Amino acid sequence: MKRYEKHIFICENKRPDDHPRGCCAQKGSSEIKESLKQKIKALGLNTSVRANTAGCLDACEFGVTVVVYPEQIWY
Repeated sequence: MKRYEKHIFICENKRPDDHPRGCCAQKGSSEIKESLKQKIKALGLNTSVRANTAGCLDACEFGVTVVVYPEQIWY
């Protein structure tokens, strides 16, 4: 099984438009994920770094949420 050194999880959770917390999907998370995937590939890192969709990471009210593992760095 292929193992990556780093995983980048991008929240793409979708909530109704009127939800008080909002959601990352409405804030452009899909575009951010695709941009990260393209950059990873362009840098030749696609065998060691993977960008994945995540469900809610419980920080949607702050903007698109991204977390990098194994370092546990949150953006």
